[in-house]
Amino acid sequence: MKLIYAYDLPTRIFHWSFAILFASAFFIAKVIDDDSLLFSYHMLSGLMMVVLVLLRIFWGFVGSKTARWNSWKLSPKELTSYFKEILTAKTARYLGHNPASSYAAILMFLFTFGLGLSGTMMSLDINKHFFEEMHELMGNGFIVTVIAHIVGVLFHQFKHRDGMILSMITGKKQDIEGQVGITSQHKGVGVFLIGLLVVMGLYFNHQFDQASRSLNLLGVQLQLGENEHEHHHSGENKGHSINFGNEHEDDDD
Repeated sequence: MKLIYAYDLPTRIFHWSFAILFASAFFIAKVIDDDSLLFSYHMLSGLMMVVLVLLRIFWGFVGSKTARWNSWKLSPKELTSYFKEILTAKTARYLGHNPASSYAAILMFLFTFGLGLSGTMMSLDINKHFFEEMHELMGNGFIVTVIAHIVGVLFHQFKHRDGMILSMITGKKQDIEGQVGITSQHKGVGVFLIGLLVVMGLYFNHQFDQASRSLNLLGVQLQLGENEHEHHHSGENKGHSINFGNEHEDDDD
């Protein structure tokens, strides 16, 4: 079995950074009490996800051929045919994203922007009830999309056994007749991306005031949780937590 490179290093770094940040935000939203200081890192994870998606959009114009938007299978006809093939015959293999994974990724990007916007509106106390409802709805949509994506990847690997699961780690897939693998891993860009993510994380952490649970982001003050001073002196006024997963309040799980 001959292996060829399908995904460059920046694409793989983005994929796993995005997955880790989403898992962190979702775990914090579900497990950590929203009065805890740790809950503030739920929004910080979400903000980094938004920046990551913006970087991924840029890479979609200048990256390797499988990273570029023009290689993604976003035609509704292709998606319909892909699902029909799953039920009736051996599905086609793709060097890059197949139609299902292309649509799943686009949905996750849109949910990220929607959650970032609704979370920010909640933090600024703008039409809070409406944005809480929208936030929870989009959070549920995000996790459903993630589960569907994972199931699809496992099904594809079971059916084709072409190394798809490991491809986002090694960058390699089993070769496909008539298709040529990518020629550059863009390692320099990958190292730069790692450094950028580290600097971004340090910047957010530096701008975050643990005592007031607020983040100064480009001159805008975002309240990420309950103000510790207000909690000890009044016990009444609470900050507004940005939740990129489901809300703790009225949680029926």
